[in-house]
Amino acid sequence: MDITWDVAHARLSHERMLHITKALISMRPETVTLGGGEPLSVPGLFEILDQFRVAGIDVVLRTSGKSLHPSMVRTLLTSCARIEVCAMAFTHALHALHLFDIGAAKLDRHAVFGLDATGIRRGFDRLEDFCATTAFELPHLGFIAFSDTIGPDHTQYLQSLAPQTVRVTVETPNTSVVRAR
Repeated sequence: MDITWDVAHARLSHERMLHITKALISMRPETVTLGGGEPLSVPGLFEILDQFRVAGIDVVLRTSGKSLHPSMVRTLLTSCARIEVCAMAFTHALHALHLFDIGAAKLDRHAVFGLDATGIRRGFDRLEDFCATTAFELPHLGFIAFSDTIGPDHTQYLQSLAPQTVRVTVETPNTSVVRAR
């Protein structure tokens, strides 16, 4: 079982957040995805991550990267199983990906991180530039996720531009398709 918690939209007290964390842990999910607004702005986020880690539950963090500070990078990379940087605010996303890449270079083991471009509705030229140049500058980048709404021809083109070491997926409403290599 996987659980998604829109932790940032909740705006609960720290004590209430810890109570919900314990309740989620008691459900024994394999994965908890933290998102909903900007989870990095949630007070006590690192304590919540630590409780999930101690319980053996993988955490997926969905962030825009807007609130990411360099001092947070190591903790996030070691506490989360996966970090999905949403491309809705491309400048913030690129900055966050660079910070995660620098942090990952200093660690033996770290979260898989990448660009979630499934919410992109315009600015496809930025995705092309990202796949053709920026993705090659991020040696620890793990994935790029596109939406099937950008069209199959353009998707194939973007996939062909990305580094061979990066997992490229096309998310559909019901499934994801991984590029065959």
